[in-house]
Formats: sequence, structure tokens, C-alpha cells
Amino acid sequence: MAPYLLLFFIFVTCGLVNMTRPRNSIRPVSDRDTENAYKAAFQIEAKATVERRKLISLLLLIALLIDILLIVWIFRFA
Repeated sequence: MAPYLLLFFIFVTCGLVNMTRPRNSIRPVSDRDTENAYKAAFQIEAKATVERRKLISLLLLIALLIDILLIVWIFRFA
């Protein structure tokens, strides 16, 4: 059962990381797409956005540590 729990926690962690990544993928098709991609790449982000991403990253790190501790607990006492 432990391998399934490990897989579950990996999928949950990867899903949360995927939710926090930027939504813009740069695949320019035309010159206008290229120009829009450069504008998006060098756009200054709001301070609230940066703070929110830091908080989400910290929460993901805490969740990962809890997952690791839970897996160690399962293997130790199972």
C-alpha cells in the first residue's frame, strides 16, 4: 500500500506545482505572437503576484515535507 501512497503524493505535489506555473507558453506562429511573447516575458509582475507565488511555493515545500514524514512513518510502523 505504501507505494500507492507514494505515487499519490507525487501526483498531488506535481499537480500543485503545475497549477502555480505561468500559463503562457511561448510558441510563436506569427510576428504578432512573437511580439506578444516578448511583452509577456519582460512584463514586470505585481508585488502581490510575487508574494502569492512565494507563499504557494512555501506551502508546497511544507506539503512535501509532510508527505515525506508520512511516508517514513508508514514504513517505520507498518
